[in-house]
Amino acid sequence: MGEKKRLVAWGEEFLHSLRALDPDRWSMMLLAAITLLWAATVTDYGVTWDEDVHAYYGSLVIDYYASGFTDLRALSWWNLYYYGAAFDAFAAVLAKVSPLGLYETRHALNFTVGLIGLIGTWKLARAVGGPKVAFWALLFIVVAPTYYGHSFNNPKDVPFAAGMAWATYYAVRVVQGMPRPPLRDVLLFGLAAGLATGVRVGGFIVVGYLALGVGLAVILRAFAERSLKTLFAGSWTGLWRIALPALAVLYPVMLLGWPWAQQDPFLNPYRALTEFSHHVYPWKTLFAGGYYEADQLPWTYLPLHLLLKTPELVAALFAAALALAVYAFGRSLVAGRDERLQRMTAALPAFLLGFAAIFPIVYAIAVRVTLFDGMRHFLFVMPPICVVAAFAFQRLLEWLEPKPWRTAAFASLALYGAYHATVLARLHPNEYVYYNALIGGTEGAEGLFKLDYWGNSYAEAVHGLVEKLREDYGDEFESRTFRVRICGPKAPASYYFPPNFEATSVNEEADFVISMSAYAPAGIKTPEGECDTALAGREIYRVERLDALMSLVIDRRDVKLATARAQVQADARRRFRALILP
Repeated sequence: MGEKKRLVAWGEEFLHSLRALDPDRWSMMLLAAITLLWAATVTDYGVTWDEDVHAYYGSLVIDYYASGFTDLRALSWWNLYYYGAAFDAFAAVLAKVSPLGLYETRHALNFTVGLIGLIGTWKLARAVGGPKVAFWALLFIVVAPTYYGHSFNNPKDVPFAAGMAWATYYAVRVVQGMPRPPLRDVLLFGLAAGLATGVRVGGFIVVGYLALGVGLAVILRAFAERSLKTLFAGSWTGLWRIALPALAVLYPVMLLGWPWAQQDPFLNPYRALTEFSHHVYPWKTLFAGGYYEADQLPWTYLPLHLLLKTPELVAALFAAALALAVYAFGRSLVAGRDERLQRMTAALPAFLLGFAAIFPIVYAIAVRVTLFDGMRHFLFVMPPICVVAAFAFQRLLEWLEPKPWRTAAFASLALYGAYHATVLARLHPNEYVYYNALIGGTEGAEGLFKLDYWGNSYAEAVHGLVEKLREDYGDEFESRTFRVRICGPKAPASYYFPPNFEATSVNEEADFVISMSAYAPAGIKTPEGECDTALAGREIYRVERLDALMSLVIDRRDVKLATARAQVQADARRRFRALILP
């Protein structure tokens, strides 16, 4: 019993010392630690499916400017001309001066942008909830496996999420500064929104957030003052002091890296927005064990992926925060008129934050946006979700504070955090394949949902194959040539090929096949399905995480030899018949 008392006393003393520390200092320490960790591990991540076409698109945009706007290849490259090249063009410039390889340079830039997104999330949380909420929000986004895993080699969704986090932050700052917000905040909103929109035109949605927040602030003030004049004056101020300056910055920044939009600055962004809402995806996608056309997925596709790919605690806290918000809104309805308006005005920044977390999901369901690759395209909702969850977590800690069993509760939370950290470590560098315990973890999701849908694990598969062949052939390895069939785009594997490896698209020529773990049944057209006819052979290497298969290597040398022998025998029989038959 004495040991138990001493342990509890030590726990209380430790908690007291933690509470005494400045939360901003904790946040800076966390940012420093994650910067060092990401810098140390950035080379662990492979090349993803889209990176090669994005790298080329960035170089085409640079050529467009270098040629004096006469080299127009960027206006028709793949379908990427629908995207702005804010990230890709900067990466192309950086690659020209970087001592690192092309993709190593892009990955270093990618994780830098990911860190900027972390800071934007922290700033957003601090503006709405203060330093303590900001620390928890930063911690939650740091350990969000989808954001973490994509931060190294996702040239679209992470830059977009970072831009949206900062744009939402400045939208909140503008709303907090009503009725006459500082011009600096308005212009910085335009800059952040322009950078986000310069990656993906869907960034225009944050303009709607700002308009909603400003409009509600004007309406609530007019009601509070019972003045129609205040309504009109506030609307006019919102137009000339907020909307026009913000758009005056946003639009040029967006167009700067988007040659196709420059050709028709108003209609082409609209055309791109329409394209992204109903993008034609030619393959079927795996969802809950079935294969669906991307534009015919059940409405639950996005909400379920968000639920299953968000850490359990963050998902529970987000749900609790929404319930608390509904409860607080109900209480405000029964309050007096002046008190109700005062509460609503004070809650406006938090409302805007919750709207940024929920509205994109509701909108995607309502208009039946074409979806695939899980929640990757909606990675930008993770920062506001983590901030909302941080609100609930801080409230939970405050509620636990006077409880006699608080030490045990805090210890349980710490154990959960330690467990989640081990999950991230065991998934490394494939954190984005994470699924939470609601489905039995990543292992439980295998066969039901896509795991490595972007080929990040191909680099490890190539390294495993090379090591195996070096063991088999010893000094003769360098003198032999091996042909490898890569399922999907070649770059995720071929970038790591030694000189004696050749990529082939002809199944019959392949000595080896490298493919991801998702194999569709016969007749189902998927990105991986094109390799189905080449899969006869012997499995010699597997990339696994948490007992779930990421990718594998198939040895076809015996099959290839047997096929060649059968062909020789068939040719011999044919020649023999030709000699003896008239």
